[in-house]
Amino acid sequence: MDPAQLLGSQNRSFPSLEYVLQGSIQDDHVPLLKARLQGLCDNITGEVEQFDDHEVVYTLRIPSASNVSLRVRYALDDLPNSIYHLRYVASAELDKSPNVSVRQFHDCCVTKNIQAFLQELGFAHDYEYYAKGDIYRKGRIKITVAKISTPPERNRNDMNPMVNRRLFTNSCFVEMSLIGSMHDDKVGDEMKSFAEQLKPLISLEKIDQKR
Repeated sequence: MDPAQLLGSQNRSFPSLEYVLQGSIQDDHVPLLKARLQGLCDNITGEVEQFDDHEVVYTLRIPSASNVSLRVRYALDDLPNSIYHLRYVASAELDKSPNVSVRQFHDCCVTKNIQAFLQELGFAHDYEYYAKGDIYRKGRIKITVAKISTPPERNRNDMNPMVNRRLFTNSCFVEMSLIGSMHDDKVGDEMKSFAEQLKPLISLEKIDQKR
């Protein structure tokens, strides 16, 4: 398919609510967690779905108002034909659900020059990271187990992300998420019930923005 057609086909109206639980697990225990997820999740009979993404966050700082941050993400393993995504992720609304974090979420496909365009609009590079790992699915729930790494330094004139990576910690970041179009209390119960099955290996919790 022509890249322009592929971009148009993926750039559809996107549901606006994301339900999230997050946690981390030491590298030594990751094989046990992956084995449990393979047993609990859907149709894991062959190779597990993998990803290797680069995400760059740009922030527009507004005096006397809340800053606005946008995330540019693309798959490193699809270069040079990666589809670039521009994402807006709002702060978690902790009072929306007793079991999970709920936040506004918007995603659209964009062209490769999006980073230069954001800078022209006044957005400044804030931070960036690489996320490489596995994806598991249980019904409409998505679980990612990823190693997070950062580049040793950023050359703003060099858009090539294939640089030496520096591991952020000796653990993996685990996120359980579900995208929906409206608030649904049953979603929190469904996610919390599944998260309980991963204990005591990992405890997935609501996002604590006070930390």
